[in-house]
Amino acid sequence: MRILADQHINYLDQLIPSYAEIVHYDSSEGIPILEGFDAWILRTVTKVNPKTVPNLPEKLKFIGSASAGTDHIDMEYLSDNGIQFDHSPGCNANAVAEYVLTSMLTWCSSTRGELTNHKVGIIGMGHTGGALAKKLQAIGVSYAGYDPPKALREESFRSCHLDTLKDCNILSFHLPYIGQGRYSTHHFMPDILSLSPKHKLIINAARGGIIKEDYLLGHNELIELSNKKIRFILDVWETESVPNKALVNQAFIATPHIAGYSKQAKIQASKEVLRRLLSYFDTEWTNSKWQHKREDITKTKLGEASTHGFNKNINTLSINVLHGLHNYDYEMRKLINLPGQGADLNQFNRSIARGFQALRNTIELRNEFAQTTFPKGLPDNLRPVFAPD
Repeated sequence: MRILADQHINYLDQLIPSYAEIVHYDSSEGIPILEGFDAWILRTVTKVNPKTVPNLPEKLKFIGSASAGTDHIDMEYLSDNGIQFDHSPGCNANAVAEYVLTSMLTWCSSTRGELTNHKVGIIGMGHTGGALAKKLQAIGVSYAGYDPPKALREESFRSCHLDTLKDCNILSFHLPYIGQGRYSTHHFMPDILSLSPKHKLIINAARGGIIKEDYLLGHNELIELSNKKIRFILDVWETESVPNKALVNQAFIATPHIAGYSKQAKIQASKEVLRRLLSYFDTEWTNSKWQHKREDITKTKLGEASTHGFNKNINTLSINVLHGLHNYDYEMRKLINLPGQGADLNQFNRSIARGFQALRNTIELRNEFAQTTFPKGLPDNLRPVFAPD
């Protein structure tokens, strides 16, 4: 069996069974040569549709994405060509939930407020929205979950009303990107949900295009002189991988689509897509290969956390620093504010796009909180966040 895989998919080499051959390619160079391979494992940076991959080799029978999302794949196109597609649903749910919770706590710290004094609206109650809800509940934060399609599928789930979201102080988006149809999520804000006077913080760590970015910018420009300016935290971008510079600079936190970038999420993504690939080809392997990498995951010691630009006294280390959120934001702003925009806009945008992807490909993976020692100085009510599920 010959498998073609994006070189930036973590841990595949450690997990692949000995009877399979794996060949890596660089996704920054475009679509690779697919001839001669039985399977192709890719990431969300690679779009597969009739325009990007007009010729699919007959030998290629399986395409897998080491990701939770699927909007980069035209699944009907693959089905018409007899190719099985699969991915890793829920692989990064906990990592994204930790990113969102850390963002909320960081914002509360900046306002000298308490998260428990706010109500959170979770828009999309799938793997990630559900993981966030559990964390909020564990630390005593009130939330409302909005997901009408889930309510139709699952009798036990009740979605809150859209009007309930207008009364929430914080909104966190966890929707898939659906371009059209009854449950389209394209420009969900403002087409379905507009900003309300009670909104104070908007977080999007789901997909670009769910929020119309011009709407966010325009709203804040209208109330720039008041004290009712809404803050927003964005990990995904409508014009990715060339984010809107004005939006990045106005954001409370801006990051380069790395909310799900933990060691545990990457291991789970690789493990799951590979398991599905091998199942499709009716092959097996021993548990020892799975165990190999799991043994390498050790608890992070507090002193190992990066503290760029922050107080290095580990006794007062904030959850922001422990998570690495401030470093992601720092690198994003440094990239988007590179000099040279006036000379050649197309060349500048290409430079930003390369830099954006380079950050995603090379940024150090973090350990999730359950693999981290609970730090001294953090409020004790956050201890459940560090407990294994």
